[in-house]
Formats: sequence, structure tokens, C-alpha cells
Amino acid sequence: MKLQCTFVCLLFILAIGLMGCGNNNGKKLKSDKPDGTGFDTITYTIKTITRDDDDCDSVKEKNCRIINIRYHFFDSHPVLNDSVKSLLLAIYPFERSGSASKPSLEGQADEFMEQYRKFRKEPYSEGRRYELISSTKVLTESGDLFTMQLDSYTYSGGAHGASFTRFFNYDVKSKKMVHLQDVLNEGFKDSLNVIAEQIFKKNEGLDVGKPLPSSGYFFENDKFSLNDNYVFTPQGIMFLYNQYEIKPYAAGQTKLLIPYDLIKKLMKPGTVLDQFSNSQRK
Repeated sequence: MKLQCTFVCLLFILAIGLMGCGNNNGKKLKSDKPDGTGFDTITYTIKTITRDDDDCDSVKEKNCRIINIRYHFFDSHPVLNDSVKSLLLAIYPFERSGSASKPSLEGQADEFMEQYRKFRKEPYSEGRRYELISSTKVLTESGDLFTMQLDSYTYSGGAHGASFTRFFNYDVKSKKMVHLQDVLNEGFKDSLNVIAEQIFKKNEGLDVGKPLPSSGYFFENDKFSLNDNYVFTPQGIMFLYNQYEIKPYAAGQTKLLIPYDLIKKLMKPGTVLDQFSNSQRK
């Protein structure tokens, strides 16, 4: 009887341990806020969507993956989740005629595979395999500011694939996305653009006092302009231009950091950026 009891007890302990392991999908992000201050801890799970090449021999080939989408899904933060989903869908727009259902990431994956199967029937498809690779990563969680990056790579039979990076700026307390107009004073655009152009020209080795050259860049009417792809960092506002956006493909991505000390007159008080900019305003 003693041996039987010991065995049953061991099974019970093992079952409790397994139950604990099964609940590890939900993870919490740590706050940079000082002890004693309020903070809504962000809990998330990592979701994945994958598809493999139907004709790929996994024994002979190391990688048969066509689609690999890996992204954060946050508890109690629907606005952030919707923003992530919208950008993931924008990478490969899902439009199936006759479908009454809303676009979904699973539907996007199915349609991408359907287009790939059609492509495989073409004589010029030999040696070319579609790819749809996307992933999110957390950049900053400081105070009420939470920032994240989405990286993606797509290939659909052309001369080369395309890389894509987008940013998310989110206020954990208000549960809203944070935009430039939320942290900068009204009418900031022209002044910000002038400052950014000077930084851009210095980075590119161009004469700050001269107009942009008519060749080498893709700005409309050869006039510098900021895009809407930016992230709030501890050092400043970092803008990123993706491939083909302002330069040829071979040039890759272009980053442009605007330090807070250069735009302190444009910044609103009492925003999520105060933690980074207060010391620079003095």
C-alpha cells in the first residue's frame, strides 16, 4: 500500500508540474518605471502562422517554409492588436472576390499559397520559391510608452524580394497609439521638416545650403519630406525609409534620427516623451 501511495503521489506532482508548464504561453513585459509608480503590465502571447511548400521534400531540403508569420498578441490592448494586424495584412493585401468575411491573417496565408501554386505551373518558376516572412519585436517599454517594430520580407517571383520595416508607438495608460501630433505643438510639420532635411543632407554628405540633387533620390519634385514611419526612442525621433522609398533598391533602408534637443521648442509638455526630453530642455 505504501508503494502504491508513493506512485500516486508522484503522478500528482508530475501533473501539477505539467499544468504549470502549459500556462507559460502568457508572458509579461517589465516596466522601466521606478518602484511605487502605477503601471499596467502588458501580458502577451506569441502567435504564429506557417505554411510549407507542397512540393518540397523536407528530407532533401533544409527549408520548405513559404510563410512564417510570428507576432505579439496583447491581452486587454485591442487598439495595439488591431494596428499590428492591419500592418501585417498590408504587407500582402488580402482581397478574395466573393468573400463576405473580413480579411484575416489565415486567409492572407491561404491566398498567398494559392498564388504560389499558380506561379509554380509557369515555365519560368523553376528555382523560385515564394516567401512571406514577418515578425514583431519589442523595442522600448519605458514609463507609459511602449514601442515595437515589425520586420517583413516578401518574394513573389520577381528579380528580388523586398524588405519592410514599420514601427508602433503606444501609450499603455491611455491604450492609444501615439502620433507626432500627440507630442508636438500644432503647426510643427514645416519646422520639423526643415530640421530633418538638414540632418539628412549631413548624413548623405550633401551641401546643406543647396537643393537636393535631381538624381539619386525619389522625393516628389526633388523636395525632401518626412514619411509616417517613425519610432520614439530615448535619443530622439527616428524615421526610417524602406527600400525603394527614397533610394534605389541596392541602397537598402535609410534611417534619420532627430535628437530631442533640436526640436525642444516643438515639443508639448506632459507627454510620454517627457521622460526623455526633460533633461534636454534645461
